[in-house]
Amino acid sequence: MDKKKKVGIIIIGICILCLIVHFVFPQKNKYLIYEGSGQKVNKDKKNENDILYIGVSQTTDSIHPYKQDNETMDILLDLVYEPLIYVKEDASIKYVNAEKITFEKEGKEAHIKISSNKVFSDKTALTADLIIESYQWFMGQDTAYSEILRNVEEIKKIDNENLIMRFKEVNLDNIKALTMPIVYQQDKKSYYGSTFLGTGAYQISQLKSQQGIILERNKESQRKEEYEKIVLKSIDYRNIDTVIMKQEIDMFSINKGEHFEKIKESGAYDVYELEEKQKGYYLVYNIKEESIRNAIAHMVEGKRFFEDTQEKGIYSSGIVSAYKEGANYYSLIKSGSLKGLKTIKIRHDIDGVSLGIYQNLSETLNKEGIECQEVRVAMEGYKGFKEDILIYQGNYKEAITEENIKEFFKDNSQMDIEEYYKYLEEYLSRKNIMTPLSKETKWIASLTTKDTLDFFE
Repeated sequence: MDKKKKVGIIIIGICILCLIVHFVFPQKNKYLIYEGSGQKVNKDKKNENDILYIGVSQTTDSIHPYKQDNETMDILLDLVYEPLIYVKEDASIKYVNAEKITFEKEGKEAHIKISSNKVFSDKTALTADLIIESYQWFMGQDTAYSEILRNVEEIKKIDNENLIMRFKEVNLDNIKALTMPIVYQQDKKSYYGSTFLGTGAYQISQLKSQQGIILERNKESQRKEEYEKIVLKSIDYRNIDTVIMKQEIDMFSINKGEHFEKIKESGAYDVYELEEKQKGYYLVYNIKEESIRNAIAHMVEGKRFFEDTQEKGIYSSGIVSAYKEGANYYSLIKSGSLKGLKTIKIRHDIDGVSLGIYQNLSETLNKEGIECQEVRVAMEGYKGFKEDILIYQGNYKEAITEENIKEFFKDNSQMDIEEYYKYLEEYLSRKNIMTPLSKETKWIASLTTKDTLDFFE
């Protein structure tokens, strides 16, 4: 047998082995931190394959659940009231009711091409007119999206499949206006109003204020989800032991400190750790020399520094997401040098985590012969500061200046929205305005025979 044939056989053998490993030993979900056992699931639950019960702290207090912003709406946004786009846990963007969106005019406009094959649950086709009608309804209401919509200047129809959304000011949060639920007011004559329709895989078949919501499969949707029916019901955390023992609810959020050990004792649930996108810990810089900023960033890189300073949260290797796939902050940041640095002032809040971060950073800098001056001040949110470094807890967007935002959009003047967080991560890494340390997290318990994490992701 000649050499080429041997190489070919080896390559084919490796491919077959990889396929066997893939199917026999499937990769575990990257968010999974505890895996339950199917043997611990009650017999009646094992046989219940057509319905999923999801526990939430609050369902809805009106016939319009899409007015709110809570875990119920997080689920409905995926299952019933699909938006133009959906931002996933790893900061990747999925087109839903839109087929393509680009930011143009240096971030002042979003050019939207809607999906041509989407219909509402009554077979009404999705059109540019109905999308505008949905946004106009929200603009006339007091909802969780009111603040976002105040910066929308105009939504203009180009044709049945294209429209333009114009913004009053360039803002990193303008993308949120594209993640709102798209709703359809089917009955416009009802005096009391009615719950609107969506384009999702499910439709609301029953809604009881402050009690529960029943979803049934939307036969008009091209998405074919696993369950015929999904029930959202309020969970009584005061009786969490009973909830876990009876296994009446298949998925629900938990407090890790209070509930995790009880979940492990039951053995029937998987537990997932997801990122809480609103808050995290960062080092924010007021240092001109890029090389020094880069050097300090590398000092706090890695899970070891995180584990030494924080008991809660999750290590974040990226700014826009702890789970950012592909290039992230620490893979993009350049090497640096502390040459010429003698002293440094570090400001932080009085909480234990901030103190732990300061102490470890100070110790690391001291070993390099650099004197650290501590400024311990209680703070609320991000404010301008005069020190060299601020240990900041909050939303990373608050620490980015208007000039930075304008520069980012100018650098990416015609940006496909699928690339938005990729380009933002690259920009923030290049400018090195801040260094990510960790992100706050939320935990989801799911009956091990009924894992459907996408609803929460």
